This record gives sequence, C-alpha cells and structure tokens, in this order.
Amino acid sequence: MKSIFIAGISGSIGQQAIEVLNSGWFKDNFKIVGGSVYKSWDKLKEAIDKYDLISAGIVENIENMPKTFNGCRIFTGADAVERSIEFCNPDYSLIATSGFSGVKNTLKALEVSQRVCLANKESIVCGGNYVLDYASNLKKEIIPVDSEHSAIFQLLMGETSTPEKIILTASGGALRDYPVEIFENVSVEEVLNHPVWSMGKRITVDSASMVNKSLELFEAFHLFKINNIEVAINRNSRIHSMVQFSDGVIKMHYGVADMKIPIAFSISYPERNFVFEKPDLFSEKIYFERVDFNRFPALKLAYSILGKAPLQNAFNAADEVAVDSFLKGTIKFGDIYRVIYKTVNEVQTQYSFANNLSFNDFDDILKVDKISRNIAKKYIMEVIE
Repeated sequence: MKSIFIAGISGSIGQQAIEVLNSGWFKDNFKIVGGSVYKSWDKLKEAIDKYDLISAGIVENIENMPKTFNGCRIFTGADAVERSIEFCNPDYSLIATSGFSGVKNTLKALEVSQRVCLANKESIVCGGNYVLDYASNLKKEIIPVDSEHSAIFQLLMGETSTPEKIILTASGGALRDYPVEIFENVSVEEVLNHPVWSMGKRITVDSASMVNKSLELFEAFHLFKINNIEVAINRNSRIHSMVQFSDGVIKMHYGVADMKIPIAFSISYPERNFVFEKPDLFSEKIYFERVDFNRFPALKLAYSILGKAPLQNAFNAADEVAVDSFLKGTIKFGDIYRVIYKTVNEVQTQYSFANNLSFNDFDDILKVDKISRNIAKKYIMEVIE
C-alpha cells in the first residue's frame, strides 16, 4: 500500500481527491498519511481523526495550537506544509494548494516523494522550467492534474511523433454570454456562477476573465515543450484538449467534466483504475468557438509573454492580488485585467530580469513574485483613490 500526502486537503481538489481515494481500487492501495490547510483547523482535525494522519500542516499561526493531536504531528506557520510533507515522507504527494505558495510545496514534495500529482499550476507558471528541471534532476515524476494538461498528457501516451499544435479548450466561464460593455459592473456572485465546473473562488473568477486559460497556456508550453498552442471554447467541456499532428490528424480527449477523473488518473497512472459515470455520446453536440480577444484581453496578453518565466510570474502575482481585491469588493471585475497589464508592463520595462527566459533558483522566483505583488498593490491603490 502506497502512502499519499494531500496539500490543500480541505479545498475543492483536496476533497475530491479524498472521494477518489475512498473508492474502489484506491481504497485498497493507498493510505492518506498527511495533509495541510491554510487556516481551517476544524477541517484538519476531522481529517486527522478520520484517516489517522501522521503529520499535518496549518499555514496560519493559531494561538495555543497543539504540537500533536491524536497522535498526529502538527506543524504551523509559513513552512508548515513543507515540514509536514518531510515528516511523513509519503510515496506520492498531491499538491492542491492554490497560488504562488504552492511552488515551495511542490519543490519539497519532489525531494521526498517519488511522484507529485500536480494541481498547482503556479508551480510551473511562475517557475518556468525550474520545477520541471528540478524533478528531472531528482528523477521524480510530475503528473499533471489540470483537466486540460491531464488530457494532453494522456493523448501523447505512446506517441513517438511530436504534435504540431496543442489546442486547449475552455468553457468560456460565467460571463461568456454577457455583453462586454457590462463587464465592469458584474457582481462577485455572477462571476462565481460557473456554468460547468465546481471549483474554488479564484479559479472561477480566473475562468470568467480567461486568466486561468492564460496560466494553462504557460503551463502547457513548459510541460510539453510546444509553443504552437491554440485555445478553443467548448461550452460543455466535453473535449478537454486536443493535439494536432503534421498529417492533419487531431486527437481529442472526450470525457465528463469532473475533476475526480484527472485526479484519479494522476494517482493510478499508467493504469486506469477509477470507475465513474460514462458519457452519452449522443446526448450533446460537440462544437467549438474561437476566442474573442476583445472579450478576453488577458489571453492576448498571455500570448505576448509566452515562455518568458519572469513575466509569467508577474502576470500570476498581479492576478492573485487583483482577484483577492475583487472578491473583497475593493475593485471592479474589469480592473483585474488592467492591474495585470500594468504590472506586467512595468516589470517588462523597468527590470532587466524580465528578458530572461528561465530561473536558476527559487530565490529569484520569489523575488519576482514579491516585486510584482507590490506593483499590483500600487495600481489597486490608484483605483481605490
């Protein structure tokens, strides 16, 4: 039986991973030995009691937090996730933490685990090839969990030919049919009303702005070493991605829109051991739409900086800051893109490292993130004032 650690155990991906691990073949072959949360002590206690965890991490420092709970070692603070992973030394780690903080979670998981099931796209978006090279040097596996990248990964299994093009699909998000002119004043509730997927708040907001697809564009470039990447809207999210070859053949990954499927595949790879509902091929039409860059300018910006790790890092940092402000009601939805654009532009014009294509160490990745967040906060203050 293999051991597995779930970073972000109380989040959307973490909870769906638990459903997978409590089912069928997985229940007999895996044991959850550790997990982490940002601040939900009640949910962490529940996981400790239910799964007899060896170690657990909680990032937010809570007063009078015990060092052990029901035999489980508790770590707190900014490096709680990394210390918890190291303590229980799992065979596999599922990194389902969101945002830039997941980068250091991934690096630690690669040190101690044989396989990292990667749901934290920022690890590759912000670090460029750094995380992938780190895994390669340690001879460790990274299996993508994002539905699109899992789809491409599966489509390329057994292929000896390199595709000419990758086609990422997108649902279009909650605002896909809204008139562009009213984007400025849409409410948080409208933006979070995703038509297809059940996801966390940030990723749902990013889906509405196509920032999430922008981050997936960056991730696909580094994961698959292909820069010819197109985005197509597939409203019902039945086609999760496609690859096109020199002879014109396009392979498509078709399946139900449920994150438990790519989560399960990342754990059981190269086998398929997850039993789930089967789609009805005759129930829905499959069609695609081109992306309107006037509606989704963030994606146009993303194409212009594709492969430039420092600018991708700045793009992500600005979005994290801006989305947080939007969810708090501080800025409007339209301000999110403007903050990202201004931040990326300032980094590109004011800092010499912006011309670099990759990072050599984690401190440089951290430096760019910090600078970019400060720039984004400056522009948000201008909006507020």
